[in-house]
Amino acid sequence: MKKKQSVPEEPAEMNPSDSSRQREEDEENEAPVKAKRSKADHAGEEVVYHPVKLSRNDLYRPPTAEELNQLKEAESLFHCSLLKMQMEELLKEVALSERRKRQIDSFIQTVTKLIQTVPDSPEVEVSDLSWLSGAVKVPFLLVPKTTKGKFHMAPPSSIDLIGSYPLGTCTKPNVMVDLAVTIPNDVLHPKDVLNQRYPRKRALYLAGLAQHLTSSSDIGTMQYSCLHGNRLRPVLLLTPPGKDSSSFTLRVHACPAPGFFKPSRFHPQRNNIRTEWYTGLQTSQSESSEPPTPHYNSSVLGDLLPRAHLQFLSAVSSQCSAFTDGVALLKVWLRQRELDQGTGCFNGFLASMLLAYLLITHRISNSMTAYQLLRNTLNFLASTDLTVNGISLAKDPDSTAPSISEFHDAFQVVFVDPSGHLNMCADITACTYKQLQHEASLSMQFWDNPTVDGFQCLLMTPKPMIRTSDHVFQLCELVKLQSSCKKLNLLSELMDHSGDYIHTALPFILSLLQQGLSQRIHLLTHSLSPDPKWSVESEAPKHKAQPPLSFGLLLRTELSSSVLERGPPADSPMAAEFRQLWGPRSELRRFQDGDITEAVLWDGESICQKRLVPKQIITHLLQLHADIPESCVRYVGAMVDDVIKTGSEVSGTGEEESLVVVQSYDDLSRKLWRLEGLPLTITAVQGAHPALRYTQVFSPRPLKLEYSFFDREKTSRSLVPKEGKPCPVYITPITIICHMEGSGKWPHDRLAIQHIRAAFHIQLGELLRKHHSYTCRPCPTHLDVWKVLIQSSSCVTKQTYVFSCVFSFSSVWCVLSFYLKAPAATPMFWRSMSPGQTLAQCSAVQRRHYRGHSRPAGGVAFPAARSLYCSQVATTFAFFFFLVFFV
Repeated sequence: MKKKQSVPEEPAEMNPSDSSRQREEDEENEAPVKAKRSKADHAGEEVVYHPVKLSRNDLYRPPTAEELNQLKEAESLFHCSLLKMQMEELLKEVALSERRKRQIDSFIQTVTKLIQTVPDSPEVEVSDLSWLSGAVKVPFLLVPKTTKGKFHMAPPSSIDLIGSYPLGTCTKPNVMVDLAVTIPNDVLHPKDVLNQRYPRKRALYLAGLAQHLTSSSDIGTMQYSCLHGNRLRPVLLLTPPGKDSSSFTLRVHACPAPGFFKPSRFHPQRNNIRTEWYTGLQTSQSESSEPPTPHYNSSVLGDLLPRAHLQFLSAVSSQCSAFTDGVALLKVWLRQRELDQGTGCFNGFLASMLLAYLLITHRISNSMTAYQLLRNTLNFLASTDLTVNGISLAKDPDSTAPSISEFHDAFQVVFVDPSGHLNMCADITACTYKQLQHEASLSMQFWDNPTVDGFQCLLMTPKPMIRTSDHVFQLCELVKLQSSCKKLNLLSELMDHSGDYIHTALPFILSLLQQGLSQRIHLLTHSLSPDPKWSVESEAPKHKAQPPLSFGLLLRTELSSSVLERGPPADSPMAAEFRQLWGPRSELRRFQDGDITEAVLWDGESICQKRLVPKQIITHLLQLHADIPESCVRYVGAMVDDVIKTGSEVSGTGEEESLVVVQSYDDLSRKLWRLEGLPLTITAVQGAHPALRYTQVFSPRPLKLEYSFFDREKTSRSLVPKEGKPCPVYITPITIICHMEGSGKWPHDRLAIQHIRAAFHIQLGELLRKHHSYTCRPCPTHLDVWKVLIQSSSCVTKQTYVFSCVFSFSSVWCVLSFYLKAPAATPMFWRSMSPGQTLAQCSAVQRRHYRGHSRPAGGVAFPAARSLYCSQVATTFAFFFFLVFFV
C-alpha cells in the first residue's frame, strides 16, 4: 500500500495565471522541483495536494473594496470577461521576468565598474583625434571639420539609471535599458553650446568609453547608434556576452551635469550656430540677426533633463497603481502601428509623459485601471490637436521660459516638459501627429463596438503604414534632397539640423504635397527613418545611406480621381498663389456657368489613368519646387493594373466597359417599365450579372459583327457562317430579372403554366420589336434581347449586347416547386401549397379544388374531402419532420 505524503504549504501562493510570467523560469528554482519529483517516483510514493481549509468567517466574509472594484470593472468597463483576461495576460507577456531583471542588474554593475576606471588623457584640441586608437571611430559627422575648444578624457562624475527601466515601464520584446554617464565639469565649458562644441565633445567622450570597454571580456557586442535618429545625440549600445546577448541592450548616454548650462540659452528664438562658422564665409551679421536654431537647442537641452524627468514620472507613478500597466499597453499599441521607433517617433517616453499630464490635470483618476488609462489616453489623442493647441506640464515656469505661442512658432507639435523650457515633440512632424490622431480615433471606434474583437484588432495585429494607405510612393535617391534645400532656400534650417538635409527638407515637402493634394486625401503619412546602427570601428554613416523615404496616401474616393483642379477667379488675390503653386500647368479657363478662373487640367482618358492623378500632382510639384526628378519617385498606386488591362484603343482596366453595360441596362429597364400592352405589369427590374455590380473583372464588351461573313437562316434568323469564313463570336449574355405583378388567374397545371410563360415571352418580344426595334428571341424559360449600342467617336459604329430577361411571377413559383417535390398521385390542391400555408389556407384550397368538380351522390363528397384533408395534414407534418432531421 502506497503511503500518502502531504506537501507543506509554500509561503507564496502560486496562481495558474502566473504560468505565462514564468516562461523564462529560473534554473535555480527549477532544479529542486525536479529532484523532489524523481525522488518521489523512485520511492514509489504518491504526492497528494490537499485543499486549503478556510474558517467559516473567511468563507462568508464580505468582499473587499479591491474585489468589488474588480467585479464592477469586469461588468461595466469590459464588453466581456474575456477582454479583461486578455489584458491581464498581455501585460504578463510584455513584463520582464525576475530572472531577466537579475541579469540586467548584474550587467549594469559590471559596466558601471568598468566605466568608473576610465583613465585620464592629456588635453588636446577638439579637432585633434590622435589620442584615439585607430580601431575606434568618433560617432559624429564632423562637418565643418574644425571648431574651437579643448577636450580630455576623465572618469565620469556619476553614473545613473534613467528611462523606463527604473520606472518599471520597460517592456519586451525590445528591452532597452538607459544608463546616463555624467561628463565631468572640467571637460566641458559653459560656451560649448555654440557651434556644435558640446555635441562633438559628447561624441568624443563616448568614443573614449568605447575604447576603454573594447579590451573587456565582460562586454558582448558594442555599437553606435543615435537616440531616435538624432545625429546630435549619439549613444553607445552594449550587450552582455554569451547566450543572453540578444535578450536586452544597455544604451549609454553621455550627459552634462544637471544645471551646467543655463536653460535660457536654449530658447527657441535664440541662435547657437553661427552662419560664418557653418558656411566658412565672412558675414557682417550680428548675433541678434542670426536665424534661430530651435531644433539644435532642444537637442542639447534634452541631455540636461533626463534625471528630472525620471523624478517627475516616479512621483506621478507612485500615486497611480496602474500607471506602469497603462504605459505598457500604450507602448504595445504604438509598436503595432510602428509609431514608437525612428526619427520623429511618438516613443514610450512621450506616452509616459502624456499619461502623467492627464493624471496631474485630473482628466483621469489615480484609481483607474490600465484599460481605462489606455481608453482615456486614446480618446485624448483623438480629440486634441497639439499642432494647434499645445499642452504643458510646467506648473510654475520661470520668467525665461518660452510661451506656448513661441513654441508653436518654432515647432509643428508642442508638448512642453515640467521645466517649461523643452518641447518634447520637437522632432515630430504634423503629418505624424495627424496619423497618431487618426489611429486613436479608429481605435476608439473599435473599443466602442461590442461586436468587434477590439483586443485582437488593436493590440495584437500589426498595422504598418503600407496596410493603412491607398497609394504609397518612395523617394529613392535621397542625395537629391541637397538640391531641394538649395531650391527651397533652407540654409538656416539646414544649420539648425546640423547638415541633415533629409529631415530639413522633409517638413517642407510634406507641406507642399499637403497643399497640392488638399481635398483629394484624408491623410498624408510618411515613414520614420530607423535609428542607424554601426560598429565602433566604422565611421558614422552618411545621411544618404538611410533607406528610401516612404509616403502613404489615404484617398477620398469621390475626389481623388478628378482631372480638374479649379482655382480662384482671375481677379482674386489668391490667383497669384495658385499660379505660383502650379506653375505652367495653371491656365485661365471659362466654365459653363460663366466663371473665368484659374484651373489645372490633368491627363486622364480612362478611369485607370484618372486613378493616377495624385501621382501626376506629386511628380509635378516635386520637380517644380523641390528639384526632384520623376525618376526618383517610385509610385506604388497602380502596379497591379497591368495584369487586367484590356487591349482596347484607350488602355484601361475595364471600368469603362462596366459603365457602358450599366448604362445600357438602365436604358433597357426604363423601356421595360414604360412598356404598354402587357397582360401583367412589370413591378421591378433587377440585374443578376456581376458586371452590373461592378464586380466582373472582364466585363462583357459590345461586339461589332461583320454581317458579310454570314448568311441568315430563314426560320430562326440565325447567323450561319459562309464557306471559308470564321464562326460568329460568342456573346456573353447579361442576365436580368423582371418581377411581374401577382394574379389569381394562373392555371394549376405545370404544362399550361409553361405555355403561358412562353406566350408571354413572345408577346413581350413583339412589343419590344414594335416600339423600340429590338431583335428578340423568345424561349420557354427566358427572352433574349439583342440591344444595339450606337457609338460615335470619329465614325458611327453599331455594337450589340445580349440581355437574357428572366421573368419572375410571384403566384407561380410555389406551383412549379411543389410539382417537383410532391408525389405524382397527390391532388392538385396539395401541389399548389407552399410549406408556409396554414391549415385554414389548406382548407380553402380544398374547397376551391372540389368546387369545380362533380360531387358524388348521397353526400359523400364532404366526408371524403375531410378524410383527404386529414391525410394531407399528416403528410405535411411528415414532410416538415423530414426537413428537420434529414435536410
